[in-house]
Amino acid sequence: MSPLPQAPRPESSVREGPNWAILGALFGLLGAISIWLWAPIGVSTTYPRFIGTCLNLVSPKSAQANPMLVQIGPFLTPESFLVLGLYLGGLLASRWKHSPVPGSFADGPVHTSETTWTTRAWHAFLGGFLILFGARMAGGCTSGHIISGIMQLSISGFVFAIGVFTTGILTAKAMARRRQA
Repeated sequence: MSPLPQAPRPESSVREGPNWAILGALFGLLGAISIWLWAPIGVSTTYPRFIGTCLNLVSPKSAQANPMLVQIGPFLTPESFLVLGLYLGGLLASRWKHSPVPGSFADGPVHTSETTWTTRAWHAFLGGFLILFGARMAGGCTSGHIISGIMQLSISGFVFAIGVFTTGILTAKAMARRRQA
């Protein structure tokens, strides 16, 4: 089965998209400034920091006895605000009626009309948990390994990026074949 064709949109609703080259250059500049002023960015450590802060409120002795929580430090860091921005950006994007969802995504199992909001929220939570679990097992997330790592010309950043994109491409191809069957 091929993807559903996109219905042509009237000319009045077609908007010029952002200039991705300029946005990419600004992102690179902002990343370099962030590394220079603070440290390499990454978001996966924000979650244990949050748990540590909550544990510190409930049982300060337990939090201070945990070497990892002591090492990663307080919750309010630039990464915490990055995570907040990711959440708010995702929320705003979900509410933005800019363009229709491409057909190959619209007919997926998570986005069918029969799927409830609760089921989609559960799938998103489960996917996010698995990504976070994998990020902690890998010693960092994609923003830490790929964005900060490549900005610093780290070999591990390049290797991780190759692994992520190779796995993503192979998974997308496998899913497309499965959908066509």
